Amino acid sequence: MPDIFLDALDPNTGLSQLRAQLAAATPCQVTRVIDSEGDVVAFSLLGLPRYEAPSETVELWAVNVMPAYWRRGYGAALVEVAFQDARAKRGRCLELWCIEGNNRARSLYKRFGFAETGTSRINTKLTGHPLHEIQLRVAL
Repeated sequence: MPDIFLDALDPNTGLSQLRAQLAAATPCQVTRVIDSEGDVVAFSLLGLPRYEAPSETVELWAVNVMPAYWRRGYGAALVEVAFQDARAKRGRCLELWCIEGNNRARSLYKRFGFAETGTSRINTKLTGHPLHEIQLRVAL
């Protein structure tokens, strides 16, 4: 993500926004959280695609791990449970959008069999800044 966006982040605002999103969650959305001593250190969001896609597609909306907790297997654990959640929703395909240049995340996803679809986009909804994203997909 752009440094200007990351520098402007306020954890309290982000937490309030996440709480509001979780309170408005629907049965179509699955939220998973990993905590350490009562603090959320990682989370994932999964649900119906937020774009035009076949009905058997499930989208992994987000996998986020606090940097202090990287390389502990939390991201992998969240991706692994996302496969289970997608299958429980009768999904046949799991897709996600990854920020171009996030090689750590792309490496993780490729270990789980995700492959680039050749589709990319520029997304400003999350940060207000253009994020170049690539789509990855795996059959379930």
